[in-house]
This record gives sequence, structure tokens and C-alpha cells, in this order.
Amino acid sequence: MKASTRWIAPGVAGVVLPLSLGFTGTVSAAEIGGFDVNGYVREYLSWNLNDVPETTTDDKGDLSMARTTALLQARGDVGPARVTAIGRASYEVMTNYLDRLEDRTAQTGNRADFQDELNELSMREFYVDLNPTDRIFMRLGKQQVVWGETDFFQAMDVVHGYDQSWRSFLEPENENWRKPLTLANVNIRVPELTGELQLLFRPGWDAGDQVGNTYDLFGGRWAGLGNRGFNLQGTVFPIEYHHSEGDTDDPHYGFRWSGAFGEYDGISYSLNYYHTQGQNPVLYPTTRPDAPNNLAFVYPEIDIFGGTLSGYIPGIDSVYRAELAYVPDQPYNNFSLGVTEHDTYRLMFGLDTSLRLQDVLGTSNSSTLSLQAFNTYIDGHSQDRADPETVRNAFGSTEDENTTWLTGILTLPYRHDTITGQLVLVHDASNGGGVVVPSVEWQIGRHWRIKHELDLFYGGRHQGNAGGNSLFGSFDGADQFYTRITYQF
Repeated sequence: MKASTRWIAPGVAGVVLPLSLGFTGTVSAAEIGGFDVNGYVREYLSWNLNDVPETTTDDKGDLSMARTTALLQARGDVGPARVTAIGRASYEVMTNYLDRLEDRTAQTGNRADFQDELNELSMREFYVDLNPTDRIFMRLGKQQVVWGETDFFQAMDVVHGYDQSWRSFLEPENENWRKPLTLANVNIRVPELTGELQLLFRPGWDAGDQVGNTYDLFGGRWAGLGNRGFNLQGTVFPIEYHHSEGDTDDPHYGFRWSGAFGEYDGISYSLNYYHTQGQNPVLYPTTRPDAPNNLAFVYPEIDIFGGTLSGYIPGIDSVYRAELAYVPDQPYNNFSLGVTEHDTYRLMFGLDTSLRLQDVLGTSNSSTLSLQAFNTYIDGHSQDRADPETVRNAFGSTEDENTTWLTGILTLPYRHDTITGQLVLVHDASNGGGVVVPSVEWQIGRHWRIKHELDLFYGGRHQGNAGGNSLFGSFDGADQFYTRITYQF
């Protein structure tokens, strides 16, 4: 079994590509009963490029993911409303590697069920659009609302959490791993002020696990260093969705004013407020009988204030974008004091530009370069890790007073955009370490898309050092070769 499953995707691509390259196009939705219907079937495959430190088996070259996903969406008019429904189903094959990790969770305390954690069958979005007047637009139901324009890290994109359990933060399309919520979303145009007011209200009808970020805490392929094969949420700390410090049944609400400076052409801005729950869990005391340490993961209630700014710089033919999010009294863990609260600021500045590299790299069109700096500042915090006031995240790693990440994305189009190369770099400028992600994607005819990618992690603060793992230190031994095969219909 092991030898036969290692190289499925390269073999498929090797057969399909020579037959189909050069025939491009787009897929039109089919009309069924007055609804436009389309979707895709997608296969995700990845292989380990390292031996995993937590196991005693040769993991290098093993198939670590064989995930099949089907998505179907339908849109159509029903009376005065425009109705949209998006359903998704995902199935994880238990590869030899996942079997070994799941068996290890039983040996280390509490067996996890990986398929129960990773399989999916859901009505992902279901909402209606209404235009009661020419100034008011309403979207009611389960949906996604995007605030902000950051890559990899979230500043003002705070309405939803993300499911990072099946591929961590590496999936490029945010809509695939953002978790939709049931919302009343009302937009009111105010042309006199060259702006628009957006009002959001979440009544609290969603399941608890739809709030906040979902991480691999059950010991699977994307658990942090030291926890692969260890069911943290089943053995040590359960997740408590209904806690006095953060109850997912409580409503979330806020507003966003977005506009443009009329006298300065091309400058857009927004002002935002949102009352919600933190995207990352914090350990709080609990009386739950399944919490052996009397602690549970809780998504605490917080308020977020912030804004965004974007515009065009003619001198360098580039677009800039900036975001600032301020959270007063954001909770953090402290091993001496339990939970402490610190004002927290998240700032992003990005620059997007076009590069003419046709004569240098032989591209068929202009390339795009996106650069971003992202900083988190925790006020009233000591950087001395021996200080009892040092704050930590829920996974035990220390949080620096200032943490800065740098990202760069270079996209290279070939053969009239039918072959797209991309190079992504994410670097932790505070703790060291990062990830390099080269990839290439083929558009094959109207229906097929195939992507090959390498996920290569380096450096970072590792377990055993003071303060535990840093973000990229936790990915030690997690290098992957990844292939995604999509059939669009």
C-alpha cells in the first residue's frame, strides 16, 4: 500500500498534461429550474518530505493527505430575492501515515478519530439578497463577510474564524478555509458622503465550533511540533464553547463605514468596530468533568476597533494598503497568574505592484509582486521571558512585545496565463524562521486545473528553547510536496 500511494499525483499529471495543454477556457454554469448551478470536484494530495520527529517510523515520502472535496453552488431568483446555496463535502482517506498518528493518540492517552475531525458534509452558505431600495442592500443567512486585505495573517478580517486543522494556513483561497456564519448583513449607500455603512449582526445560532480558529489539537498531520500523535483537546484541555468568558451563543455585532476621499482621487478608507470572540483560544478555569487540569480552551469575548486605508502611488505604479486593529484588554495566558489582559495592536502595511519580466524570465504578461509587513504589539508586556508577567498563547509559547512577519508573493504568468508560477515567502522577523512556497498551476481546457507546490519550512524557535515553539518552530519536520487536481463544472 505504502509504495503504491506515494506518487499518485505526479503520475496523473504526467498523463493529463501532455494531452491537454493549450486548450483553455472557462466553465459556464448550467441552468436548472431557474437556478445557475456549478461547482467542482477536487483532490488534495501531499507527501512528507521529512521524517516526523514524534514517530519512530520512516515517514519521509509517505502520503500524508488524500482528501477529496466536492462543492456545489446554486444561485437564482425567488420572487424579489436572490437566493444562493453552497454545499460542500470532504472525505479524508486514512493514509498509512495518518493511521500511525491516530494509533499514537491512543498510546499517549485518548484516541482521536481523525476522520470525524476532518470529514465534512455541510451547507456551507445559504443566504438571500434583497434590495428594498436603491440605497439599501441586505444579505440574510449563512455567509462570509470580508473585512481587510491581508495575506496569511488577519488584522481587520475579524468577522470569521478559519479552519486550519486540515492544511494549516497554507491554503491560498481564504474562502476555502474561512468559516461562514449566520448573519444579518445590511449595507446602506450614502452617496452624499461618498461612502457606505455596513451593519452586521450575528444572533448566535451557529454551532459552537463555527466560531474562532480551528487548529489541529487532536494530533494529526498539522499538529505543532511535539504534539503530532497526541490528542491535546481530548486528553488535556477540552474546548468549552459556552463559558462565562466567551459563549458562542451570545450575539456578535458591529459596523463598517467605508468611503473615499473625494479631493484625493484613488484613496479609499474604512472605519470598523466589531464585538465578537477572539479568533484564538485562551485557557480558562473550568469545572467540566472532562478537564483533568480544570482548564479548557475558550474563545474570549472581545471588542475590536480599527480601520483600513488604500490608494495608488503613481511614481512607482503601485497600490498600497494598510490596516490597524486595536483590541483593548485582550486576554492572554500567564503561567504564573492564569489569564492577564493587555491592549493589543495589529498593524499591516502592504504594497502591490506589476513587474515587466518578459525579457528576463520569458513570461507572457506582466508579473505581480505583493509585499506585506505585519506587526503585533502587546502593550504592558515584558520581553524578558523569565519575567512572571510574560504572556503566552494557549499552546504554551511566549508572545513577544513586538512580533513582525514579512511576506512576499511573486506571480509569474506563462503561455497567456495558462501556466502560472508563484513564489511565496513568509518570514518571522522577530523569532526567525519562515516558509518558502514555490508552486506552478496549469489551466487545462475549460475544466481542469492542476497545481504542484512545495512547502519548505526553515528555522524558528524550537521546543526545548526558552519559551517553547515559535510559529515556524512548530512546523519543524512538516515539509510537504503538495498537489491539487480540480475538475470544474
